[in-house]
Amino acid sequence: MPEYLRADIASLFDDWQPGAPPAQLSAVLFDGALIAMRGLEPVERLCRRARTLVEEALETSDPVRAETCMAPAAFRQAAVRARKAVEQDTDVDQCWRDSLAAIGHDPAACWLDRIKLRVVPSSKEMHGRVIRPLPPHRDTWGSGIMAQINWWLPLYPLDARRTMLLWPEMFRRPIANDSAGWDYEALIHGDRKDYPLLPIATEMPHDTALPVLIEPGALLGFSAAHLHASITDASGLCRFSIDTRSIWADDLSTGRGAPNVDGCARRAHWEWFSRPSLG
Repeated sequence: MPEYLRADIASLFDDWQPGAPPAQLSAVLFDGALIAMRGLEPVERLCRRARTLVEEALETSDPVRAETCMAPAAFRQAAVRARKAVEQDTDVDQCWRDSLAAIGHDPAACWLDRIKLRVVPSSKEMHGRVIRPLPPHRDTWGSGIMAQINWWLPLYPLDARRTMLLWPEMFRRPIANDSAGWDYEALIHGDRKDYPLLPIATEMPHDTALPVLIEPGALLGFSAAHLHASITDASGLCRFSIDTRSIWADDLSTGRGAPNVDGCARRAHWEWFSRPSLG
């Protein structure tokens, strides 16, 4: 394992039992806990449905190895098709809402982001605008919402050199970043095609990173204030995962949220989320 990766992986993840109070879940997440949720039927159903859509879009039963037998342009086009298929699929959306309910969050009382398929190829020649590893960042640098929870679901088996990285020790430590200058309007309406997709750290974290190694069908919940990034290797294997974000209305009304140690978002981007139906 590379020196910048931690070896004590398992000890840093806590399992969560369905039926536990959701307010308790929020409290530990906003205190920096990393929660692995296993055995949730709707999450497993979501994983199966997303895999079907990926395999249909890439026209293979082994999409993890697809980049080794496809031209770069063809792979990128297929990956984009897969992303659109997952995002627009009504079964995926229902599976996720059922998953939230199983966790204890009424989806009608949550601000919900879109369901995103993350595609991280091994080879740089396969990279595209959104099909690439992400550098170290906190999601709260962009959204400006400290009550945001991130959810992450691998679709195929992972490796310590081909997964998502987290820096748990950086949860309460500031790191230099460009969030003060990042402008969502410039990303959406600006002329620069190379405008950064998100605010990022402008220095490398000094602490060792935690590779997330959970099995397909297991769901990771963590505060959006955690510093995280993608990692990939030269194996020729592509990583496919689902990620999304939610904000529970009860967290907002009670003032629960993560500490903001270094974010300078210009404003809170509530427009990224669908509004809850609170009656």
